[in-house]
Amino acid sequence: MTAPDFGRLRWRLLAANLVVAAAGVVAVVAGVWLAAPGAFDDAMGMRGSGGMMGGNGDGMMDPILRSAFGEAVGSALFLGLLAAVVVAIGASVLLATRLSRPIDDLAVASRRLAGGDYAQRVPPAAGELGDLATSFNEMAATLGAQEQHRRDLIGDVAHELRTPIASVRGYVEGLQSGVFAPGPEAWRVLDEQTARLEHLVDDLADLWRAESHDLRLEIVALDAQTVLDDVQRRHAAAATDRAMTISVGDVTPAGFRGDRVRVAQVLDNLVGNALRYGRAGGHIWLVAVLEPSMIVLGVHDDGPGLTPDQASRVFDRFYRADPSRSREAGGSGLGLAISRSFVEAMGGSITVSSPGVAGGSDFSVRLRLA
Repeated sequence: MTAPDFGRLRWRLLAANLVVAAAGVVAVVAGVWLAAPGAFDDAMGMRGSGGMMGGNGDGMMDPILRSAFGEAVGSALFLGLLAAVVVAIGASVLLATRLSRPIDDLAVASRRLAGGDYAQRVPPAAGELGDLATSFNEMAATLGAQEQHRRDLIGDVAHELRTPIASVRGYVEGLQSGVFAPGPEAWRVLDEQTARLEHLVDDLADLWRAESHDLRLEIVALDAQTVLDDVQRRHAAAATDRAMTISVGDVTPAGFRGDRVRVAQVLDNLVGNALRYGRAGGHIWLVAVLEPSMIVLGVHDDGPGLTPDQASRVFDRFYRADPSRSREAGGSGLGLAISRSFVEAMGGSITVSSPGVAGGSDFSVRLRLA
């Protein structure tokens, strides 16, 4: 049998309650010992009188009565204090157990959580211990979600690397065995696949810096009209190649705060996705409207649109609404996740809405006004 650990909270609470009970017993005994004889004399009318019940005229009780009184008080006091001590011990044990149980549960759960068991939860409790239990459960849920995201990220990265690496390896083996002759086509394929690997690594680095708060931002005042005009000019040629048009629509004249390079990267990513998935003859609108203390930079298109499930997951890492087309176009599936991290690092937010399939998409970037 394991010896009790008297340093634990349960035993310390019990000891503290027993010390309080013992102090109460001492106070009661001392009070009765000092006050009872005089109180009895006063009650019997024998102090300072000619004496009653065998009094001897000096105001003192008869020795026999005093002895009987002392025995009666002592017996009653002993029985009362014995009952009080038993009740105090029982109440102390119950109270110490009830107070220490949630803390013991929390200690056990925290040790298991530290060992990697993120499914650990503690039962709810009342008062401050309940607040602590709720905070612990929220922390465990967050750590579990982060651990799952980490595992998913490792699996997704491995999956994304497999295709370009297999292509490079196949061409290298083909060149070594003479299946392929060295020439422009072989070098083109190798260059495309290595560029795809480089792009994926750059995207991962950007995402890591943003999510680890290691992103260096130079927040300055930017003009909404200028920013959207620049985006339109940068993508005009690509839109022409896709038989699509990009136009700058309603722009409320306003300045806002953001990092010039990161804002451009976010908008370029949104417009690039609209061009990649849009249909020939499609249109993309760039707008800017004001909200209280914020400006909304919008990228709207009349492309394939998103289902509610796709809209809820479109900012997840490596998520693709159309996996096959995205891989053929060389997308890493990280662009929107990076965009969200950049916007949040600048103190803003990014959202998407879509009426459904074939209804187009509306991306809105909210940033603080200058």
